[in-house]
Amino acid sequence: MHTVKKALILDLDGTVRRSKSGKQFIDGPDDMELMPGITKLIWRYRLAGYLVFGVSNQGGVAWGFKTPEQCQQDTNTMLALFEGNNPFHAIRICMHDPRGTVEPYNHRSLHRKPEIGMLADCECAAFNGGWIVDWDHSLFVGDRPEDEECAKRAGVIFRHIDDFLSKPSVLTIEP
Repeated sequence: MHTVKKALILDLDGTVRRSKSGKQFIDGPDDMELMPGITKLIWRYRLAGYLVFGVSNQGGVAWGFKTPEQCQQDTNTMLALFEGNNPFHAIRICMHDPRGTVEPYNHRSLHRKPEIGMLADCECAAFNGGWIVDWDHSLFVGDRPEDEECAKRAGVIFRHIDDFLSKPSVLTIEP
């Protein structure tokens, strides 16, 4: 028996985590911090019954700026910042960028936002966990145009992280 649940979909860089140094991209585990107030907000949605998904393009791998292992370390570091209380039901990372130079990551991928492949993968993980995702009443929060376009392609309401952090009281999502 599966249960229908709304989802909170969160981009990671610039939405859940950011660079301590102020650089555009996180420069290793020591340069990462959670966005102020994000932990409380994520848990508010999770405790209200939402599935929580993290989705992130990590095209730096396709360009040789990072390795897949460094991406995994970034994810582990982020999760450690939640002090043992991982709020995510699923996290998906796309290391592809067709403009990149590093094989095999320099090819087009349906997982790379604005495509919806990571969302479809989260849906499969949810189903395997006993849940059906109610996409019509879910929320995608991000900071970049590809996040908004991904939400649009999936038919999911989008909120920019600045709006989400400044007006966190809205929990009911209407299509």
